Amino acid sequence: MSKHDNNIVTYAAPHTIKKFELIEAYVDRWSRKILEFDKSKGVIYIDCMSNSGMYFDDNGNPIEGTAIRVAKKLNEIILKYPTKKAVLIFNDISKSRIDFLKKEIEKRDFTNIEVLFYNEDSSQFLNGLALDSWNDFNTLLIYDPYKAEIDWQAISRFLNVWGEVIINHMVSDTIRGASQAKKEDVKRRYEETYQKDIDAIIEMGKDKEQLEKVIKGIIDRKSDKKHHVASFPFFTRTNGLLYNLIFCSTHIAGLILYKEIVWKTFGDKSSLKNIRDDSINQPCFDFGVEFELEKNPDTDCYTISDIAKYIYETFNTKGNVSLKEIYAMLDEHPIFPTEGYKNKIKAELKKLGVQISNSIVSFPINKGEV
Repeated sequence: MSKHDNNIVTYAAPHTIKKFELIEAYVDRWSRKILEFDKSKGVIYIDCMSNSGMYFDDNGNPIEGTAIRVAKKLNEIILKYPTKKAVLIFNDISKSRIDFLKKEIEKRDFTNIEVLFYNEDSSQFLNGLALDSWNDFNTLLIYDPYKAEIDWQAISRFLNVWGEVIINHMVSDTIRGASQAKKEDVKRRYEETYQKDIDAIIEMGKDKEQLEKVIKGIIDRKSDKKHHVASFPFFTRTNGLLYNLIFCSTHIAGLILYKEIVWKTFGDKSSLKNIRDDSINQPCFDFGVEFELEKNPDTDCYTISDIAKYIYETFNTKGNVSLKEIYAMLDEHPIFPTEGYKNKIKAELKKLGVQISNSIVSFPINKGEV
């Protein structure tokens, strides 16, 4: 393998490698949960923009991408479930890259899984998959374009089956390029992605939160079922926003798991953005409650302390509240985790003067601002 091999093996920046790790960790936990269900026949992992499966890092060392990481993980996990199947479906518009991936998969001799390869346009590929044949299989679709380009007709089929969808919303492309778009095909790409005309998209300008709300609204409209949606940002080493990895699931258990995996991957934070002490100047995200903090959180990178302060300001006027009620609220939250973080959250609450006994949380009455 050569990093100069006709651009088949490409560079993976640190944020890209972190994305590999996140998806691999989620697949590990997701597949085990699904395979435990009696009614489940197995799992189907679909990557419609899979690339070649191999990359090189800053030092020129070879790095396995999500395709090979996930194949390796499922080939190991499925052994514990001899009556179930694990199917992986890879597609890339580049024939040379999908051929390279096929060779990499074959030489690793993954004999416990079924792997299929396609060389098509992503929309053609997704629309051509026969979902009716997958009854009682849970699907995970990875939709990872390198620019702001989302084909909702193709994705909506996967929003309405038993499964999860992870979408790379390349928000940096929109912020940078929408206002400069001159070619009609480029304008149509933005219009399809946001389901709005180009003038409305340009008017939103660099409001990344508004762009995210538009995407969330489209997911709601395209789905026959209620979806739980989470979105986490990825940054360059100099804190430049690149994209948001959006997770969609019809079951709250998927949301709970995804949030836990993201926070653990990011080191107990909601992103890898470098947090600065001037976060007091950051705008405060609207979670539906009014509150004041001594320091507003950096809405691009929350910490466990921010979770505790959010709980305090949500419940402090109620006096005594059950942990069950607090955790149920966090379960539904689009960013804050519960599983894997309960003890750390309780420790942060105690720093705010909150008393916790058994399953009851007692907030100090009229303590004022935190």
